[in-house]
Amino acid sequence: MRQLLTAAVVVVFLGASASAADKVNPAFFGTWKMNVAKSKADPGPLPKSQTVKIEPHGDGFMTTIDAENADGTKGHSMRMAALDGKEVTVEGGTNPNAKEAYARVSDRSFKRMIMVDGKAMNTLTATLAADGKSFTTETTGMNAEGKPIHNRAVFDKQ
Repeated sequence: MRQLLTAAVVVVFLGASASAADKVNPAFFGTWKMNVAKSKADPGPLPKSQTVKIEPHGDGFMTTIDAENADGTKGHSMRMAALDGKEVTVEGGTNPNAKEAYARVSDRSFKRMIMVDGKAMNTLTATLAADGKSFTTETTGMNAEGKPIHNRAVFDKQ
């Protein structure tokens, strides 16, 4: 659960390859905090808090996620990626065999797929609000136990 929300959030704002059509909307860059009251996890629980920092990095982006999980443990992960569909490794992720790949959907949204040992586990779609003050992630697929998930997380710009 923690990994799914974290990865979903993390990947949302990224610039990619040399094509202007693949660049991320600059409104995605910055620091975002999960609005726990507007978010839901099925199955739960949600993290107590989660902060996502998205920064431009070359033709792509760097995402740093810090979370306090429901059980009180802390999580910290980083990844550098682009919206080019190429797999990247998450530093500090909960599963060392997991890879992520990102692709642009539109000027205000992107998709992130998590693969474990080459098998697709879940997909996250991140969508920036028209006013640029928040973004929402919808994650569907399977969790680490193989159970279906449907998570919705809302992040507010700080």
